[in-house]
Amino acid sequence: MADSTEHPYGSRYSPMADSTEHPYSPKFDPYFTAVGRVANAYSQLEFKMNDAIWELANVARMAGVCMTAQMIGPAPRNRCLLALLEFRNASPALIAEFNRIGRKIEGVAARRNRYVHDPFVLNEDTGEIQRMVSTADKSIRHGFMNAEIDELNKLTTEIETVDDEFDQLYLRTVVELPAWPRAQFDQSTGIRVRRTKTR
Repeated sequence: MADSTEHPYGSRYSPMADSTEHPYSPKFDPYFTAVGRVANAYSQLEFKMNDAIWELANVARMAGVCMTAQMIGPAPRNRCLLALLEFRNASPALIAEFNRIGRKIEGVAARRNRYVHDPFVLNEDTGEIQRMVSTADKSIRHGFMNAEIDELNKLTTEIETVDDEFDQLYLRTVVELPAWPRAQFDQSTGIRVRRTKTR
């Protein structure tokens, strides 16, 4: 194994699982659990955004999946929702509310992406679990960051809060919008979202 001085960041690291040289360490387990909660919370929110798009467009769920499955990340979903709201004659105040929550969704999604896509590694010098960050979104970030379970749990809670806010806003939208045809959506088969005002 290379000497620690040869590593560009001055310390050796082990991937979470890499043949017999770097056997899997149970130290990663709490991080895997926390990352799984983040990923699941965001998936719940994204599915509710998809469901709102299908209903506003009045398409059968299976047809709607063919469209929303091509939307990568929250930004195209937000743009689609705003266009559909305008198409359904939503008030400027309601559209402004969706713009506001859309920014919040994009914020938590960006943080979710880093935790889900950055490899977790074990710093062999310190025994700490870290993330390898390699991004270039307007500026370059390429190095190690400490991975904190408390931060992951906090992000899960923030995503769940935004999920509840989106639910409440969409329930209000269904009441406030002028009536629109919904037969294709209502009569279609597929998974149905149960929307509530509280988690």
